[in-house]
Formats: sequence, C-alpha cells, structure tokens
Amino acid sequence: MTPTNTRTNARLRLLEGAYRLDAWLKERVGRPYTAILGVGLTLSIAATTQNLSDAIEHGRSPVVLAGTVVFEVALLINQLAQFHEYREHVRARRRKARAEAKRELS
Repeated sequence: MTPTNTRTNARLRLLEGAYRLDAWLKERVGRPYTAILGVGLTLSIAATTQNLSDAIEHGRSPVVLAGTVVFEVALLINQLAQFHEYREHVRARRRKARAEAKRELS
C-alpha cells in the first residue's frame, strides 16, 4: 500500500470513528450532549458572523477580503444547516416522547 493510500485510509477510519462516537454519545448521553452541541454551534455561528463582519470592515487586500468572505459565508451556511439538523433531531425526539406517552395513556 502506498503512503497516500495509508493516509487516506487513516482519514476515512478517523471520520467513521467520529461518526460512530457522535451517534453513541447521542444515544447514551442524550440531551446533555445535544444541548452542548446546540450551544457550541450557536456560539460558533455568532463567531463566524463576527469574523465575516470584521473581514468586510477591515479588509486590506481585495483578494484576501474576497477569500475570507467566501470562506466565512460557506462556513456560516454549513453551520446553519447543522443547526437545522440539530433542531430537527430535537423535534423528532420530542414527537417520539409524546407518541410514547400517548400510547401509555391508551
């Protein structure tokens, strides 16, 4: 196996491991874990918005400014999408809990 393939395989294993760990934490730790993610994501969105604002206000080179704006906007879009996924996860959990409570009352 070439060094490039070894590095690629290691990265893929790292990504898969992170995915499995995230799923395990959501399942085992539950609400505290998702609450921490929600708070962290909210703070990260605020920081990205501030970085974007600073880049626009203090951009020195048009090329650097354009690169920073493109990067920060892409990051903000991704973070907002993650926040949407987080909210959908919370809503689905609440719907499931309500349905289970309704079944128990029946």
